Amino acid sequence: MAQVESRRCMDARRLRRLFIEFFLSKEHQEYPPAPLVPVDVTGKLDDTLLFTGAGMVQFKPFFRGLAEPPCRRLVNSQRCVRAVDIEEVGNLSHLTFFEMLGNFSFGDYFKKEAIEYAWEFLFGQQWLKLDPEKVAVTVFEEDDEAWQIWAELWKDAGFEPDQKIHRLGEDKNYWPANAFSQGPPGPCGPCSEIFYQTVDARELVGDFKTDEAEGRWLEIWNLVFMQYEWRGHLKDPEAPHLGYVKEGMEPLPTKNIDTGSGLERTAAVIGGFASVYDTDVFKPIVERVAELAGHRYGTDGEKDRAVRIISDHMRTASMCIMDGILPSNTGRGYVLRRLMRRAILKGDRVLGLSDEFLTKVFPAVIEALGDPYVELSERRSVIEATLESEEELFRRTLRQGMERFNEMAPEKGVFSGKDAFFLYDTLGFPLEVTQELAAERGLEVDVEGFRACMKEAQERSRAAQGGESVFRDAEEILLVASPNAQPVTPFVGYDQLEIQTEIVQISPRFDDSGKTDGRFQVCLAMTPFYPEGGGQVGDTGRIEGSNFSLKVEDTWREGALIWHDCRVESFAGKDLVGLTEEEIREVLESGAFFQPVRAIVDRRRRLDTTRNHTATHLLHAALRRTLGTHVTQAGSLVAPDRLRFDFTHADPLTDEQLDDIERQINEQIAEAHPVVIESEVPLSEARQRGAMMLFGEKYGDRVRVVGIPGLSLELCGGCHVRNTAEIGLFKITSEGSSASGVRRIEAVTGWGAYVWAREREGILQTAAKALKAPIADIPAAVERLQQQVKQLKKAAEQAAAATTQEVTPIELNGVTFWPALLSDVEPSAARKVVDELAAKAPESVACVVLKQPDKVTILCRATDASVAKGANAGLIVRAAAEAVGGKGGGQPEFAQGGGRNPEKAEEALKAAEAALRDQIGARA
Repeated sequence: MAQVESRRCMDARRLRRLFIEFFLSKEHQEYPPAPLVPVDVTGKLDDTLLFTGAGMVQFKPFFRGLAEPPCRRLVNSQRCVRAVDIEEVGNLSHLTFFEMLGNFSFGDYFKKEAIEYAWEFLFGQQWLKLDPEKVAVTVFEEDDEAWQIWAELWKDAGFEPDQKIHRLGEDKNYWPANAFSQGPPGPCGPCSEIFYQTVDARELVGDFKTDEAEGRWLEIWNLVFMQYEWRGHLKDPEAPHLGYVKEGMEPLPTKNIDTGSGLERTAAVIGGFASVYDTDVFKPIVERVAELAGHRYGTDGEKDRAVRIISDHMRTASMCIMDGILPSNTGRGYVLRRLMRRAILKGDRVLGLSDEFLTKVFPAVIEALGDPYVELSERRSVIEATLESEEELFRRTLRQGMERFNEMAPEKGVFSGKDAFFLYDTLGFPLEVTQELAAERGLEVDVEGFRACMKEAQERSRAAQGGESVFRDAEEILLVASPNAQPVTPFVGYDQLEIQTEIVQISPRFDDSGKTDGRFQVCLAMTPFYPEGGGQVGDTGRIEGSNFSLKVEDTWREGALIWHDCRVESFAGKDLVGLTEEEIREVLESGAFFQPVRAIVDRRRRLDTTRNHTATHLLHAALRRTLGTHVTQAGSLVAPDRLRFDFTHADPLTDEQLDDIERQINEQIAEAHPVVIESEVPLSEARQRGAMMLFGEKYGDRVRVVGIPGLSLELCGGCHVRNTAEIGLFKITSEGSSASGVRRIEAVTGWGAYVWAREREGILQTAAKALKAPIADIPAAVERLQQQVKQLKKAAEQAAAATTQEVTPIELNGVTFWPALLSDVEPSAARKVVDELAAKAPESVACVVLKQPDKVTILCRATDASVAKGANAGLIVRAAAEAVGGKGGGQPEFAQGGGRNPEKAEEALKAAEAALRDQIGARA
């Protein structure tokens, strides 16, 4: 059993380990933490949450009895993000990213053991040895059982229970807060919170609620007695902020325990620190931010708070990116972007960090959190690239918006919602940034006015789009179903590409005039057509009846139904284009389409698609082997003619890396590895086997696993070849950036690779004919051409240089004017001539007119001394360009322009001279 050497020397890493060891000694099993993207133990995305905000999030299926835990008692340390009350960040304890130490019971122990375990860990001589004088607890006002359990412990320790236990309402002692009456739907229950005194006892006013609200007590542990399922629905689905209507509370299948102790807060208490920012998981970051700002931390309240805000937001941003979350304008990506921008704003406005600094702080994040989060180092390149690009983007936005903000901001009162929306809509200035800047000036932003402008703009946008949707408005869809229609379309296309089935639902499409356009949406009783999904495109093919034929142009899934986008090729000798709604309704309701049909998938197209899909799995695995395990899929397209794969990685791939990846995959194709597809695999088993799965994808309890033994293992519902040899050939055609921190590779396989190679061969043959050389000699022929071009360019430059000796200067009132007319030289040579001419005398103006077959280029250089006398190159070029039917301009010292009338080139020089004369007062 672990022994605490000294409370003062215990850092967060030791505290984390000690907590887990304590509960291991109480027959708990350690369970790995979930990512910040809220995925539960079954692999399902919890779409009611943006982030994992508590240790219990991944365990909801255990609490609800929907999955069996590996042990009835679990313990872990869970990384969490909570983005509420962001404005509170920077005080001594509120954080957006934190670690939650938690112990959990699923139908095993309940209130008594949970409270007694907490007591022993906090006060036990073998554990934290906290002073009970400085601890108080709260319970839900109606929870007499919890009060009594605590009372016995406090009595035995020599304390009066009424002085140590406080009854509070559901806003404080129910989880989630106010869940007893307000929801949200899900597991809930009363809780008991444990607080530590942060001030001397003499500073307490005696009323716990007042002292806690004013920061004299710090919550360090929350014991949730999870025993109910709250049921209800949104009052208004379009306005979720209005809350829920309660339908009832039902007991969960078992009574459960969910506890959470903030690692940072508990570490601060143990270390005797006044703030969580003084702990080892913050100190390196705080020191680095202060160092970059040239600020001595602890000497200025406003700057100290800015340092703390940046430190918190940098931890959160780094951990989010580590877990695959990238900045965006929606969802969790928007929260990440907001935090990063808030950190940049505080650095720029409060600390004077006018240059990019986020990547300079990141090494300190690794120092503070690198143990146990080794992924911070493994994914460093992605994280730093994302930080850098986001800061560069925001600083551009900030520069553009600040000037307008300053113009709009009143001296006092309210910053108008209309102006805030203008900044947002026109300059991309986020509302939160406007609010931050307004707060600095003591202003409020009219948020309701902003929302009204936003709504008005959205309505204008919808009106401007006009027209009808594919199906028209939902109420206007003409959908005819047969008596055999079912709510689910079975897909049988993994093994069969042609089957006998029947049409069970059909919906015609109409043109803008309200007449049929010959296209129909068709649903079959069962289908071999793969619906678009998982990056793979939908199948095409044919549906053939006894007296009609439909061409299937696309397939997609809507809910549990699979729909086919079809075009009528023939129908009993009738034309189904241009019919009114009543006419087509009569045809459909006659049942003419509701008959047995042959559904035939385009076999060649499907095979090409399967080649590309299996190749995508090989590519994913090769990227992780070559670049590192930080590589995760960020998007894909699997089409018959090509594949596209987006993945998290910061830097462009080198030619060597691309060659290596391509070589690996072609070797694996040549080695003819079998592709093993397993259906109905328990999700927990797939996870244990290390199958790759995508964040954001929803998985059932049983999944389809596609494996290439020794190479790849992924959850996938797509279509694949039976052996890698069927892919034939793999060729990377491009690599580039897709988004911040995301790269994209495009490639071709099989027949697509053959077509690609033939196209390149045609290009080579064309080049060979132009060069009058065999294909094998093209490089040598090109090199010879390059040498010839180099020689010709050199000769042209020499000729241009010789021109500078031949130009006759014109003296104009103390300024030397150098007019030069050139032809048959490169623009770069003309630029060199104008610079050399101007350098011939201190008070010079040189003007070069380059005459080319179809245009004129004009360059003008004026020395500083000539500018001081009134010369202006920009105005000279403008006058000269007008003479050749063009435009031009620039700075007084240098300008350029041109026109489309080469025959008037000499007139351009005369116009330039005349303009200079006017500027310096020289008579003609």
